[in-house]
Amino acid sequence: MNILKITTILCIAFFVSCKEADKKQEEKKRPNFLFVLADDQSPFDLKVYNPNSILDTPNIDKLASEGIVFASARHMGSMNGAVCTPSRHMIMTGRTVWNLPPSAEFQTQIGPHPLDEQTIGALFNKAGYKTMRTCKKGNSYPGANKQFTVVHDATKRGGTEESGSAWHAKQVLNYLGEREVSQDKDPFFIYLGFSHPHDTRNGTPELLEKYGAVNFKDKNGVPELNDKQPQLPENYLEAHPFFMVTQICVMRNVLVAFGNIEM
Repeated sequence: MNILKITTILCIAFFVSCKEADKKQEEKKRPNFLFVLADDQSPFDLKVYNPNSILDTPNIDKLASEGIVFASARHMGSMNGAVCTPSRHMIMTGRTVWNLPPSAEFQTQIGPHPLDEQTIGALFNKAGYKTMRTCKKGNSYPGANKQFTVVHDATKRGGTEESGSAWHAKQVLNYLGEREVSQDKDPFFIYLGFSHPHDTRNGTPELLEKYGAVNFKDKNGVPELNDKQPQLPENYLEAHPFFMVTQICVMRNVLVAFGNIEM
């Protein structure tokens, strides 16, 4: 065997070993993902978006300071009053509001759909990830939810840790604990969706005391004001200032449509 052949073989072996090393390195670098979603959360409750907010969210503040914050995100719209339903479909599919499966409308058609296999859970499964989900029930994408290998869904809006959103966090901690016991080395994708804040807006005793709130039950009354409570935003108005103008314009357009007046 001449020197050229030996050199060629060594080079091929070197490149193959490099590719194998790069492949193993890439596998080691695969990150874990924790996707956190709150229900009916105003961004202006958070100091990240509103420095004057009195609400303490130290963990969110820390994540924001170390990562990326979107300052001008907008809701794309909805085909029904429950905007969370199409929103969750868009999150799961990456599609626009008008290109979603029928279940995004009123949850009346929830049978299998081709998009189900292209949702977050399905794609991470195919990539070799372990997938776990905990969230409220309803107002979501049933076909996508089924793609997760571990699912703990329940609507938890009570005023205790077991009956409130802390339950969802506990499911995640239990899942991570099980992975540690089994020494599972595969990367994970966790979808953590809280049931709060959302009607009926019940809080734990310590938070109620901290922010001067109560778990109010009287549907015909209003709770007493408390100095500890967050103040109304600067743009709060008791009535829409353009209500009368809007009514006049609507009536004028109706009359024009029926030919009673001319433009």
